[in-house]
Order: sequence, then structure tokens, then C-alpha cells
Amino acid sequence: MQSSAVSPGSNRLAGQLAILSGVFGIAAFACLILFLVMRPSAGDQHTSHLLLRSHDVGVILQSLCLIPFALALDTITRRDSDRSSRVTGAAAVSFLALVVVLMLLSLVKVVADVLYMIPQGAVGVWLIVACRQIASGLPRGLRRLGIVAGIGLILVTVFPIGYSLFVDPAILHGRVSDDDPTPPGTEKANESVHIALAIGTLIGCSTYPIWTALTGRWLLLRGGR
Repeated sequence: MQSSAVSPGSNRLAGQLAILSGVFGIAAFACLILFLVMRPSAGDQHTSHLLLRSHDVGVILQSLCLIPFALALDTITRRDSDRSSRVTGAAAVSFLALVVVLMLLSLVKVVADVLYMIPQGAVGVWLIVACRQIASGLPRGLRRLGIVAGIGLILVTVFPIGYSLFVDPAILHGRVSDDDPTPPGTEKANESVHIALAIGTLIGCSTYPIWTALTGRWLLLRGGR
């Protein structure tokens, strides 16, 4: 029977983890904003570093908790929509796992700390696709919120890709300090990718965990249907 494809127990767990993912995401976003506010003052470096690392850990936990939810949502979507396939769910899990792996590697300084933004943008694409495909009762407001969050995450991805192509490819190999001089002739490109990062962070990283938590609640209320 098709209705057995998603058990009430798995839906409940996925919904609970999605809400938890939203909590971690909101906490990570708050730490990032506090870090950015503190940076211009060049105050307590220890606190600033702690906030940035707390953001990183929050994103890791956020992504890990979202994996079961992405699988549950994919199962529901495939059951209720002819336009969906297993590729969507597999891609979502792969992107989320890659965010986690790159974040962990950046914590131990193996890779640059902006690389995780690239698969995070791919998660944004999945958000848009998922919200357009869900045909089983997800409120229109949540669909729109998910699409907005997805667009924001895609804009975040513009930063590492655009910066490496048009400003300085060194950003993909290590941390670029604000004190480092911008290569001559790249000032406008540098400004543009930073604007994209700021807009993407504000509309993507803030709405993404809210959408996750609200959609997790929807999944809990939906039960095994």
C-alpha cells in the first residue's frame, strides 16, 4: 500500500529533527550576526572566535538533523507527485552531507572556511524544487518562504564562486583576511560579491531555519498521511 511508504513513527522523528534543525539554524544565524557586529570594533578576539566556531557547529548540527527530514519529505513528494524522483532526495542528502564534511574540515583548517557555502547553495536549489513539487497540503505561505530561503542560499554561493573567479582564487585555498589588499582592478567585483553575500545571508540564513522548523511542525501534524 502506498500509505505505508511513510510510517507515522518516521514522520514524527523527521518532524522533530526538522524543528531541532531550525533551532540550531537560528542559533547559528544569531552567532554569525553577533560575530559580524563585533568584528569592526576589533574587541575581544577570543569571544569573536568563539562566536564564529559556534556558528560553524550550529550549521553542522542543523544540516545533520535535516537529513532524515529531507528523506521523509522526498518520500511524501514522490508518493503524491508524478514530477518527483529519487534523485531529488538523494541530491538533498548529498548536499547536506557535503556541508557537514566541509564544515568539519574547515574547523581543523584542512579546507577554506567558505567552501561549505557552495553545497549550501545547492541545498537552496533543493529547497526551491521541493517547495514547487510538494502536492500534499504544505501551506502556500510555507512554499513561498522555502523558495525565498532557497534563493537566499543560492546568493550566498555567489560569494565564494564569484570572489574566486573575479577577485582572488586564494579564497578557495585558505582564509582571506579583511586586512589583505584587494587586487587592483577587482574592487567593483569584490563589492558586488560581498553585497550578494550580505543579501543572501539576511534572506537565506534567517528564513531557512524558520522554514525548516515550521515545515517540521507541519510534518508532525500531518502524521502518517
